[in-house]
Amino acid sequence: MVYIIFIIGLRGFIFTFAYFALDSNLNHKYHTKMNLLDLTSNELAEFNKDNTFVIVPLGSVEQHGPHLPLGTKCFLAETIAFEAAKKLKPENIDYVIAPVVPFMPCNTSAGFNGCFFTSARTFSDMIYDIGCSFYDQGFRRLFFVNMSISPEAIKAVQTAVDDLNKLNNYIVADPMPLWTFSKNDKLESILKKAGIEASNEIHGDIKETSALLHLDKQLLRSDLANKLPPCIINKTWEVLKGHFSYKEMGSELGYLGSPAKATPEIGRFYIENAAQGLYSSMMFLHQGNTLPELPLQIRMLLKMVDIDEM
Repeated sequence: MVYIIFIIGLRGFIFTFAYFALDSNLNHKYHTKMNLLDLTSNELAEFNKDNTFVIVPLGSVEQHGPHLPLGTKCFLAETIAFEAAKKLKPENIDYVIAPVVPFMPCNTSAGFNGCFFTSARTFSDMIYDIGCSFYDQGFRRLFFVNMSISPEAIKAVQTAVDDLNKLNNYIVADPMPLWTFSKNDKLESILKKAGIEASNEIHGDIKETSALLHLDKQLLRSDLANKLPPCIINKTWEVLKGHFSYKEMGSELGYLGSPAKATPEIGRFYIENAAQGLYSSMMFLHQGNTLPELPLQIRMLLKMVDIDEM
C-alpha cells in the first residue's frame, strides 16, 4: 500500500487527507493518457476542453463487512469511471479521469470499526473546489461517480453539483444515485437467477462482493465471504422506524445482503451495467437534456438531511 499525503485548501479551511493507491492489477491496468495523473501539463493543454468530459470518482473509506476492504466504494467508482469512459471513444469525445476522491461521509456505517470520513459540509466544499479548479482550467463538462447510498453523502454531492451548475456554461452532474435507486430489470433478472431478491442487497452484498471478485479476487476474503449467512431486512420499514445505520437496521457484521452467493459473472455484469448507466447519463446531459429526478422516497429523505449538521 502506498500513501500520498495531500494538503488541500477548502474555502478558507485546511483539510488533510490520504489518497491511497493499490499496488495490484486493478491500479496498473488504468495507466492511460486519459488518466489525469499520467498527463503532463502540455498534454492536458492540447485537449479540446469544450468537448472533454472530466470524470471524478468519489468513494467512502468504510467497512463493508468482514469480507471486503475499506476501499470497496473507491475501487468500484474508479472502475466504473474507466469502463464508462471507454464507451466515449466512438462518440469522438475526449475524457480525463481524475484520481478517486476518498473519505466521503458514511454515517450509515456508524458504530462499526473502520470508518474514516469527513463531515458532509467539508466533503461538499471540497468537491465544489475541485469542480471550480477544472472550470478555471477551461473544462465545461464534469461528472462525479458516486456509488454511496448514505443520505448525507448523496446530499453533500448534490449540494456541490447545484452550486457548480450556477457557473456559466458548466454542466456538472452526479448520475449514479439515479442508477442505484431506479428499477433495473436486467440486474434484477441476473440476481433472480441466483435466487436473490435485488431489493434485499444493500451494502457489502452480492453485488459489491461479486464486483470485487471479478476485479481482483485477492481483494476479497473468500474464506469469510463464503461462510456469511444472508442478512435480510425490510429497509422501508427500518427507515420508517428512524433507523438509518446498518447497525440500527439489524446488521451485526456490517453487511446487508447475501455476499456468500457472489460470483465473478455477476460482478462483471454489475460493473458493465453501471458503466452503461454512467455513459448514457453523460451523453444524455451532453446533448442538452436533463436527468430525471430521483425516486420520490429518496427525494423526501434527502430533504430531511442538513449537511451542516452531519
